[in-house]
Amino acid sequence: MIPMKCKADEQNQDYIKFTDNVLWVGLSQVIIYIISFFTFPVIAKTFGPALYGLWAQILVTVGLLTPILTLHLGTAIVRYLSHESSKNKLSQPFFNIYFLILFISLVLIVISLFFKNNLSLFLFGTQEFSNYIILTFIWAGSSSFLLYLISFLRAKGQIKELSLINIFSYFAKFIPLIIFAILGFPLWFIITTQIFVEVFFVVFLTIDITRKIGFNTPNFKKLKKYLQFSIPQIPSGILLWVIDSSDRYFITNILNLTQTGIYSASYTLGTTISAFYIPISFVVFPLISRFWENKNIEDVKRYLEYSTKIFLTLAIPSVVGLLIISEPLLVLLSSTDFASGGGFLTFLIALGMVFFGLYQINMYVICLVEKTHAIPVIAFLGALINIVLNLILIPQMGIMGAAVSTITAYFLLALIVLVWAKKEIGYVINGVFLSKIILASILMGLVLGMVAINTILDLFIVIIVGLLVYCVCVILIRAFSEEEKKFILTFLKSLKSRISRR
Repeated sequence: MIPMKCKADEQNQDYIKFTDNVLWVGLSQVIIYIISFFTFPVIAKTFGPALYGLWAQILVTVGLLTPILTLHLGTAIVRYLSHESSKNKLSQPFFNIYFLILFISLVLIVISLFFKNNLSLFLFGTQEFSNYIILTFIWAGSSSFLLYLISFLRAKGQIKELSLINIFSYFAKFIPLIIFAILGFPLWFIITTQIFVEVFFVVFLTIDITRKIGFNTPNFKKLKKYLQFSIPQIPSGILLWVIDSSDRYFITNILNLTQTGIYSASYTLGTTISAFYIPISFVVFPLISRFWENKNIEDVKRYLEYSTKIFLTLAIPSVVGLLIISEPLLVLLSSTDFASGGGFLTFLIALGMVFFGLYQINMYVICLVEKTHAIPVIAFLGALINIVLNLILIPQMGIMGAAVSTITAYFLLALIVLVWAKKEIGYVINGVFLSKIILASILMGLVLGMVAINTILDLFIVIIVGLLVYCVCVILIRAFSEEEKKFILTFLKSLKSRISRR
């Protein structure tokens, strides 16, 4: 009995540490999304739907280029350095990849100078904004370095530190954005301030990491193992971007930039669901990588199951809540011009994010068995469906067709990786648990549908009421097992004691 009790206590402590890290990343994500919410009305009201569409296109393009510039080597760093403690064994691969990213970034920036007119026509539907192409590529370069440095901190388990850096960097970008937008500065100047802030944090983190692990001259011959792991993920990253963001390009070219701006506003709301899966997937990968290296397959299964349950518990009621509040929220944040994309459009986008969250959490099983060459194939199937449906549905259904295309592609990705996870480690989603969470969310939605939202105060009241109703429903229908309830109480007590000590 004693060994079993000790093992249970150890597991609880592991869960608490894991959940603590998830909360830190979650906190940073919540703050980032709050900042994004305020960024939206500032840009939308200052520049209007067309220039907001330009801003959205630039963000989407930076999102595409950033992982390409890093060659997805940040994932390889997490996979292979999570268990490493030797300074030399950390320093050599760190700087190998660092200088490789620098070289690739400079090459692409030079290319953007020569082809800015053609790229502007493709990305923005006009050559009028060709000067923004150069800024876009420079911004992608600074973002790629920041992403890589964050990946290194993630590999070394410095979750609290990287969460604080994310929070401070977003605040540092948001403050000048508001000031200069209100003062009437042009959009190109605002983008330049975003780049300067990211460069500052890149320099700061580079100095700090070098101080801890030392400097090593690059030796690109030792990159083979990392490149073999990461290169197959490059096309998958591009293909996932196609699913996530190419609809903006289809909308721009089939419809116009104004419709892109309206769709992007709803997309911003719908993708708040990613605030739930990002911290979970961010924390779980280095953890299960260590378990896998130590042959602890049951722990891998246990943490994937726990991670998926946390995500679905938070995400599903949020999807229902967005169905209720998205349209009045868009009106409150911007204007009625953007509200046409609210309601069901935002709901579809949010539901798509639930499927993508399931994919993001469980696709790490493929990384553990080192079959990353299969990831581009999976992503290709999703991207192909997305492109075909965009071409068919956008001319017929407008921006609603883009949402349907996205949700279909993400559903396919989630289905494939869940089947793979079942095959490799015997893990499946508990159907009874899922049905209870869906039922509690529907009951919450029925209650919220009776409340009118006319002011920001009404919005906060609806969110609080929804949270309370959902929690009561979850308790009454017994969505969680006794063991899970015990863990939740243990974690809350631990959290309370840490807060009181501070």
